[in-house]
Amino acid sequence: MMDNKYKNRQLITRRTFCIGVGKIGLVFVLVGRMFYMQFLKKNEYKTLSDKNRIKTVLLSAPRGYILDQNGNKIVQNKTCFRLLLDKNISSHFNEELDFIIQLLELDADQQKEVKRRVKNTGRRIAGLVIDSMSWRQVSTIEERKSKIQSFFIDTGFKRNYLYSESAAHLVGYLGKPSKDSAGNIELAGEYFKVGKTGLEYFYEQNLRGEFGVRRIEVNAHGRYVRDLSKSMIVPGQDLKLNINMNIQAKAYEYLPPNGCSATMMDCDTGGMIIYTCTPSYDPNEFYKLSSRYWRSLMNNPYKPLIDKCSKSLYPPGSIFKIMVFLAALEDGIGQNTKIFCTGRPELGGNSFRCARRSGHGSLNMRQAIKSSCNSYVYALARKIGPGKIINMAKRFGFGQLTGIDLPGEKPGFLPSPEWKKKKYKQKWTLGDTLNLSIGQGFMIVTPLQITRMVAAVANGGKLLTPQIVQQEVKFTQIDIDLKHLDFMRHAMHDVINKPGGTGYWSKINHNGQTMAAKTGTAQVMAKKNAGDDLNRLTINWNNRNHAIFTGFAPFKSPKYALTIYYDHGGGGGSKAAPIAKKIMLDSLRADQKFTPNI
Repeated sequence: MMDNKYKNRQLITRRTFCIGVGKIGLVFVLVGRMFYMQFLKKNEYKTLSDKNRIKTVLLSAPRGYILDQNGNKIVQNKTCFRLLLDKNISSHFNEELDFIIQLLELDADQQKEVKRRVKNTGRRIAGLVIDSMSWRQVSTIEERKSKIQSFFIDTGFKRNYLYSESAAHLVGYLGKPSKDSAGNIELAGEYFKVGKTGLEYFYEQNLRGEFGVRRIEVNAHGRYVRDLSKSMIVPGQDLKLNINMNIQAKAYEYLPPNGCSATMMDCDTGGMIIYTCTPSYDPNEFYKLSSRYWRSLMNNPYKPLIDKCSKSLYPPGSIFKIMVFLAALEDGIGQNTKIFCTGRPELGGNSFRCARRSGHGSLNMRQAIKSSCNSYVYALARKIGPGKIINMAKRFGFGQLTGIDLPGEKPGFLPSPEWKKKKYKQKWTLGDTLNLSIGQGFMIVTPLQITRMVAAVANGGKLLTPQIVQQEVKFTQIDIDLKHLDFMRHAMHDVINKPGGTGYWSKINHNGQTMAAKTGTAQVMAKKNAGDDLNRLTINWNNRNHAIFTGFAPFKSPKYALTIYYDHGGGGGSKAAPIAKKIMLDSLRADQKFTPNI
């Protein structure tokens, strides 16, 4: 009996010992875990705690205004009402959204957009649901606020584009930052916007200013408790442009709707006075809830979103003859050199003939420029060869970026025998030279490059850097005999001021101030028959010739260099020149610095 009691006591003692050791072990594990969490991983868990307890809100600065040369506002900020969503307030936000859709009577397209925005809204910061609300919409929401907890009205700003379509390609528009370029601004949420095109994009850092940061404490339900800190914001800088919006707005009205550009440069400074094109768009529409307007722009066959001044590429047509004449003069061919134009083809068949089928007869160089005689230019091109023509074109900036302070400029293309050999494994032919001499074939340019070229002719060989925003003048001096430029200026004066000139019917005389010019017509397809007229309005728009005009005024003291590139307009003298006449007269009348040259 005693042995059994002893055995039982030993068994209990062993169990007690095991349980005690187990308890002590658990205590050590617990103490070790607490030590690990509170000392070794202290900083990491503190950070996680702060993320749940503290919210960071990025405060966007008032965006800088955009002003024209006279201080007129082109773009400003406008206060607006926005509908925001905080998903932390209630889990029934989807039901509330359905109620709001019914209240505001949103159509199917608008419903799709607000649902997309609600889905993309996170819980860390409030998300934007409607950008710009009318006062009626705001009143409707506020009257039923008791049924809408997660959504709230907030005041913000939107960009107000005062000249909408006439300055759209120039100033650009705002949009949501892309993921790869958002950087720290992703904290601002979906309602924060950055420049996507134009000046809004190019000068984004200047216009945006510096963010402020607000740190707030929230409770376990994500609701506001108190402010922790707040840093100051720095407003964005205003931009003052060289553009004269009064003149540009008028110029825009003169342009045909399906495709045309007008670029005007100050011959002394390179400042762009006009930079506009059609068709265009209204960036104010992008603040509306529906994406219908954006889709209409994307589906428009005339491509209204494309900036035709510096991003569309065209053949320069007869405008390029200026380069051929200057190259010939530099090569020693005298301005009195006579060439007989018969009007017949130069290489057999129907190719490379003068536009005047009956011919111009015997011409000297100045007469050939006035009449834009193809045969004369072909003869010069044969004598001097492609190398000297290409070299002259390079000096005047063709095939190169102009350096304008806008994004996405294209350099155009200036072909050469070396390029053709490498690209097509073919030799450069006489046909290539003749094509190049009249601005056809492989060569393509932007209207801005043409304006820059004619400004250099007008100002004595200064190849200016075009500038939208007022800043220091930049240029390179072209290595060319100034006598040759003087001859070209006088020959261009004949083009528009003497009978028989291709631009004669668009001559101007404003208080003794006249204009010098060159017209051009660029083919976009080859003629099937010798008698084909690719200017006529009855043929397909896409196959019709481009109409071009470039010139400068006043002739005696050049101030303005202007180019009109009329997409598929027909003849340069008949279609582009009249537009240029109106714009140049508006500019001369508005410029009080010039006195009459009597």
